[in-house]
Amino acid sequence: MGFRNALKQNRQTIFAKLMLTFIAVLAPLYVLTLIINDKGAESTRKEISQSLASRNDFYLNMLQLEVERVMRVLPEYVVDKDLMALGSTGNFLNDYEKIDNIVAIQRRLNLIKYNSHYIQEVRAYIPMIQRTILSTTIETTVNDEEFNALQLVNNTHGTALTHWNDRLFISMQYPFIANRMPLFLIGVELSVDKLKQSLSEVISIPNGNAALVNLKQGWTVSDETDATIIAALRSHTSELSRQEASAGYDTLRFGEDLYMVSYTYSEALGSYLVSYVPESYVTGPISKYRNWILGVSVLSVFIVLFFSMSIYRMIHSPLKGLIGAFRRMRNGDIEPIGDVKRHDEFGYLYTAYNETAIHLKTLIQENYEQKIHSQRSELKRLQSQINPHFLYNCFFVLCRLIKSEDLELSYRFCQYVGDYFQYITRDDSDEVPLQTEMKHAGTYVDIQKVCYGGRIQVQFDELDPAYEKRRVPRLILQPIVENMYKHAVSQMLGGGKLWIHMAYDGDDLTIYMEDSGGGLTDEDLERLNRKLNRSAQSIEDTTGLINVHRRIQIKYGADYGLSMSRSELGGLRAAIRLSLKEGVE
Repeated sequence: MGFRNALKQNRQTIFAKLMLTFIAVLAPLYVLTLIINDKGAESTRKEISQSLASRNDFYLNMLQLEVERVMRVLPEYVVDKDLMALGSTGNFLNDYEKIDNIVAIQRRLNLIKYNSHYIQEVRAYIPMIQRTILSTTIETTVNDEEFNALQLVNNTHGTALTHWNDRLFISMQYPFIANRMPLFLIGVELSVDKLKQSLSEVISIPNGNAALVNLKQGWTVSDETDATIIAALRSHTSELSRQEASAGYDTLRFGEDLYMVSYTYSEALGSYLVSYVPESYVTGPISKYRNWILGVSVLSVFIVLFFSMSIYRMIHSPLKGLIGAFRRMRNGDIEPIGDVKRHDEFGYLYTAYNETAIHLKTLIQENYEQKIHSQRSELKRLQSQINPHFLYNCFFVLCRLIKSEDLELSYRFCQYVGDYFQYITRDDSDEVPLQTEMKHAGTYVDIQKVCYGGRIQVQFDELDPAYEKRRVPRLILQPIVENMYKHAVSQMLGGGKLWIHMAYDGDDLTIYMEDSGGGLTDEDLERLNRKLNRSAQSIEDTTGLINVHRRIQIKYGADYGLSMSRSELGGLRAAIRLSLKEGVE
């Protein structure tokens, strides 16, 4: 039994099985979709990274070509005879020769300036004459700090670009000796603004940008306004330099946002070109697709839930009706299932159940009627055994009263005896109201009072009016009272006592009849109870107590009937338990 209960508790319902089935089908599709989405995101990230790397390579190659073109042009101007003349003998030239040389130098500087749109200005520094010649003007001084910064002796980083005072230069001096003061120096200043503009055009993605980072000289060219991003880029490129990484891509966090960062190193420029775009640009649409997938999945769960509940209702509701019919059948209510209009498998089951119920009900009805007839016959037989039991003594007492000429008592006695025999010979019903049955027991007590006088005291408790009309089998109290008179109190020389009282428990009523007889032993009590317990198997035993007990059990079942115990008065205590939950008169 415990094993079956455990199985029942662990058994899954149809609804749970349907849900698990649908989830088992949809889960692999959902996981596969997420994998495809993630693979697509990774592929897109890789393609964008390759695109950023290609843009970096293109921009660096272009910038390196511009720098190399300037570097190839500068040596031709360094050996220019006009510069040689002004740088070595400028103080010995007359004004006309100086002006002629300066104009010729300006023409050449102007050609260099317009050779590339990245060049902002070209200057020739000539310490001999304390002149700085520009492409269009002449400065009458030489900026010593600027001049010293561009000299070969201070170019310790070994690259073509020199950073000074937030400006970028490409310089060349004559002579090409690092530890010697140059006669003249040509400095090509690159336009930082144009570099920034071109860097911003490297990335065409919103919120994306690029930066040229030189670690050796500590400068960065970018139009990025967020200083934290520039600091993060310099820190990252410093780590890349330690790792000697030349190209690749990473993912960095700038503040609260993730960025995809592509980097390329240029040996000629000694700098990293770092481009970066928000990862949300790459993963945003894919995340949107993931959210759509999640939304579709949630919707699928609701659809599965709705579909499962629909199937569950299609199966569970008719199944529940069928189970309810079986439960009613188990409780004795064998009725067909009405309005069977289904044309599916459950309609077939309902029809089969109705046919079975009708057939079973017919069999039960036939068996029940046969049993009822048998029980009624036994009830009549038991009742008929009680009828003549008291007749002889009554005639004897009546004769005695008439002989003593006590007419009043004789008259009452005749009334008592008439009521008594009228009740026990009446055949209109096997059941009577409880009040009527109690009145008959009282009539018998009145008869006995005439027979025994005042020697026996009887206490008869009143019946609760709520139970007066409840119906009980006929002749269940008087035989017990008669038994007590015959075997207990009538044999007591000093008189005896009878006490009849009741106890109520819902629809159950227990009537207690107690006497003060002193001859009852424990063995007698045990023998009486044993005979009562075996009364159903011994139908030949037809004593008053036995037939009352058997009739009550035939009517109400094995939980009801008589039970015997020791009374507080000293004699027998007979308890009759009845069920009063059936109808009233």
